[in-house]
Amino acid sequence: MPKKAILIFLLVCAVGAFPLYSGTVSFLIIEAGLPEEGPASQQSIMWENSLMDIFFEFGHIVSNSPIMRLPYIPEAGFPDEAEGDFESAREGGMDYFLIAVVQHPSPHNVSLRLFRISSQEMLLEHKYADRTYRTKKEELDAVKDNIIVLARRIR
Repeated sequence: MPKKAILIFLLVCAVGAFPLYSGTVSFLIIEAGLPEEGPASQQSIMWENSLMDIFFEFGHIVSNSPIMRLPYIPEAGFPDEAEGDFESAREGGMDYFLIAVVQHPSPHNVSLRLFRISSQEMLLEHKYADRTYRTKKEELDAVKDNIIVLARRIR
């Protein structure tokens, strides 16, 4: 076997020996402050799509629960209403559970809460403050920048 082929084989084996880890993350979007009936808001859909896109781009395995609507804003921490979705994520073998609370009538106030599945411990809460945007693209870029903060925390 030529030396070049042996060298390439050894290089491939060396690279393959390092495990690549990707976190598994389940998302739940909670629309807070809206009546129970009606379609999901455009803001909630934008947050859900952006969460899926960014975490996937960072190499994480992602899943989501259907958007939940509550007539009130849940207090900080883990809302009781999310327990069923959390258990589904645990049964599905997920490592992390992320809740995005999109507050209405001001949909630019969003609280991102990241929990470890094994202990239900909140690892991080990132609040996204109300702001006015000139364009939808500017708003989408700001949303993605906030999500990147969380995506970098997953190991």
